[in-house]
Amino acid sequence: MSIFSLFQKTDVLCPHCMRELSLSNMRFFCTYNQDRHHEIFLSILDRFHKRLPICSKNFCKGHGKPAGEAVCRFCGEPLPPQIMFHDKYLRFCVLGVAGAGKSSYLTTMLHELKYSGLPWVIQAMDSTTSKDSQAADYNVFEARHCPEGTKAGVAPKPQQWVILDNSGENEKSDHIPTYALTIYDGAGEDCEKVGDDDIDEMIRRYISGAKMLVIMFDPLLLTSVRASLSTDILNASMATERQTSAPTNMVTMVNSLANYIRRSCNILPGDKIDRQAAIVITKLDTLRDLPNGFGSSSTVMKSSPHAKMKGFVDSDSEMVDMEIRDWLKQQGETAFLDAIDANFMPNKVRVFGLSSFGQPPDHLKRLPTLTPHRVLDPIMWMLAAEGIVPIL
Repeated sequence: MSIFSLFQKTDVLCPHCMRELSLSNMRFFCTYNQDRHHEIFLSILDRFHKRLPICSKNFCKGHGKPAGEAVCRFCGEPLPPQIMFHDKYLRFCVLGVAGAGKSSYLTTMLHELKYSGLPWVIQAMDSTTSKDSQAADYNVFEARHCPEGTKAGVAPKPQQWVILDNSGENEKSDHIPTYALTIYDGAGEDCEKVGDDDIDEMIRRYISGAKMLVIMFDPLLLTSVRASLSTDILNASMATERQTSAPTNMVTMVNSLANYIRRSCNILPGDKIDRQAAIVITKLDTLRDLPNGFGSSSTVMKSSPHAKMKGFVDSDSEMVDMEIRDWLKQQGETAFLDAIDANFMPNKVRVFGLSSFGQPPDHLKRLPTLTPHRVLDPIMWMLAAEGIVPIL
């Protein structure tokens, strides 16, 4: 390793305050004496070799062992000690107004990422992510309950994951590539009422630090769709009373979110948003076989090929994008599409469709057998953009 690499800028940000991280910007602690944690300081060799500091305190149970905890020097928030040592650092933020299905999507997407057959091992980087993920997984896949929506005024902590790339080309190597993955829940409940409080500031940081934005829209807010659904399916698939009572103008929604993103990322009002943006139409299961929905022969209703092919099948994604755009035009939502194209750079925006559950819950909001549909498509697009999976 060249000594000059020690002074190069890093792609790693603190997931809490979004300051650029280096080993010097972190504090490390020995945790082997649970009641007497003590700080461990970096040596010159630790800095040069880019490694965790070792406890050198005599008579400590952790003597000779690497640090077990770390915090950011800027904000004091806890960090996984190994956060600096991954080959790539990925981060995306999920946005959308209340009831769009963000919590459901994150739960089923992570479950599919773990069990899709991709040559990866997915591990939580910290105890909070592990505990929250296990609880969400049990609630949806075992207890079969719809996830509770994100509460307004509460910004969820960033989820911190690591992906171990165990693909065939790495089998003979001593080094398995690892990718740090931070997921931010943009808490759309708060994006709807932009303010200047601490929660708003936190969400703005999440958006500004994300490499990709996943912006979710609920098709059940469209008047044409609501008129075609039975009351039972509509009420079961809606997450909030506000959603059930009145339709929403999707043009207003996309413009409001776009302006919120601009303010968060310090983008001038007339400039298009330069972040990779996945525009996601959720709850496709409710549109199946509707007169004005998607037929079984449409690409978007067929199984996703990306995980099976272990890459991002661009032609499939382009067809899905075209089908959903055509469908939105048929619903009279041309202005919604115009708003997307006016706010986002054309080469960085793609439209996706998915169903987190595969079919609607019952009238008590209990889930049937889950068959998540195309939930990995947006993240596979991000991984392809990062060069982690091939574009096929």
